[in-house]
Amino acid sequence: MTVAAARPDMKKLALAAASVLLIAVACGGGGGERSVTGIVLEAVARDLVEIELLRVRDADGRVWEFTTEGNVGISAAHLRQHQVLGERVLVTYREEDGNLIATDVSDAPAPGS
Repeated sequence: MTVAAARPDMKKLALAAASVLLIAVACGGGGGERSVTGIVLEAVARDLVEIELLRVRDADGRVWEFTTEGNVGISAAHLRQHQVLGERVLVTYREEDGNLIATDVSDAPAPGS
């Protein structure tokens, strides 16, 4: 095979790689962490320090439901205080097989700060 004959295959390969990269970027990359800020609707404890389930409503009214895989830095009792007082939380999460998994939950910064 000559070098000239190999070039069209390289162009196809480069085009395919660029397409895959574009799709991955458009879909959020699949493995990166993201975050959402909102009001706590429900916090279910797994034990004294871990949360089993967290439901949060963001400023647009969307309800987000998270599970966890361990300690996320805040207890269900503290989250219930946020719920009662209407204070926002910041949830850092990843998506895995269509499930939202919280990796960190903290008090949200005050608006404007």
